[in-house]
Amino acid sequence: MAQAKKKSAGPRVKPVPMRMCIACRRSETKRGLIRLVRTAEGRVALDPGGKRAGRGAYLCHQASCWEQALKRQGLARALRIESIEQEDRDTLEQFAQQLAATEVAPLSQQHGHD
Repeated sequence: MAQAKKKSAGPRVKPVPMRMCIACRRSETKRGLIRLVRTAEGRVALDPGGKRAGRGAYLCHQASCWEQALKRQGLARALRIESIEQEDRDTLEQFAQQLAATEVAPLSQQHGHD
């Protein structure tokens, strides 16, 4: 006898893709992190849309994670390249500085607490 399949009530919910920051190892939604990609030419580029072809790695929106990934060669290791070209490194460092400028101050500083 064939068994009747149970249907769940309501529409099917898609699972949210999760990724991990290569610097702090915190798990976050794919859209909550910034993707970097190794291109076919071996260069490193930002991939804000998350759709570019190539090996990808993810970093938080925190400047400290970007600094750590660049200083300790974590990004190069994650993208499986020998080293990051200086031009690409400069671009990524500029992006990290922009992130640092836009980071929200800690709550203790926002409310005048010392």
